[in-house]
Amino acid sequence: MVDKRPKDNVYEEHRINWRGQEITVRWCPAWLGGDTAHLEIVTQDRSPHPISQTGCRSHFCPREVVDDAGGPVAIVAAWLEWVDDGKAVQLTLF
Repeated sequence: MVDKRPKDNVYEEHRINWRGQEITVRWCPAWLGGDTAHLEIVTQDRSPHPISQTGCRSHFCPREVVDDAGGPVAIVAAWLEWVDDGKAVQLTLF
């Protein structure tokens, strides 16, 4: 018999280009085996993006919220658009 339940802390990884920034979206639909999911949104060079000034954002939420939004890529893209103020992101030189 094959166990078809999601495994603890198994991540999918997606890459998107959002307004010239390479962003990795990591998605774990069953973080610690429960109904809580984990999203990790990281820019390739750790430069800031609208939902994180450090370039890395960790977010926990019910799995159904992400599923209802169309999946991890769709919800992250919508979140970036919603928070974006249209101003250029100040990049650091060091």
